[in-house]
Amino acid sequence: MVASNIIIGFSVIAGLMSCLLIVFSLFFEKDKKKSRNFLIWGCLFLASSFAMSEYALWLEGYNLFKLVFSFNFPLLVFFGVWFGFLIWIFEVRRERKVWIALLILLVIIVLIAVSCMDCIKI
Repeated sequence: MVASNIIIGFSVIAGLMSCLLIVFSLFFEKDKKKSRNFLIWGCLFLASSFAMSEYALWLEGYNLFKLVFSFNFPLLVFFGVWFGFLIWIFEVRRERKVWIALLILLVIIVLIAVSCMDCIKI
């Protein structure tokens, strides 16, 4: 219980960092290359936040992948809106290669996590 609360705390911090990096890349950074780097780091922090949330739920005995892939509508909408928003940002900036690479990386990580849930025991 204590470990999952600590992990959820780190997940919230990573989520806030993600939001700050994405907002900074959209509104405050004028250099295109630096803005792109901030956006990529924001996506990585967002993935870290999602992964830590999933891990904390797994420690409590819940499988987030079963919850999402069993067509739980609110969770599907939550993840779909985030992914759609990030794809939209990259498309507006004409950075299609970046979001496709991040999507491929996400699919690989999800396939590994789904097929081996007990691989990361502490």
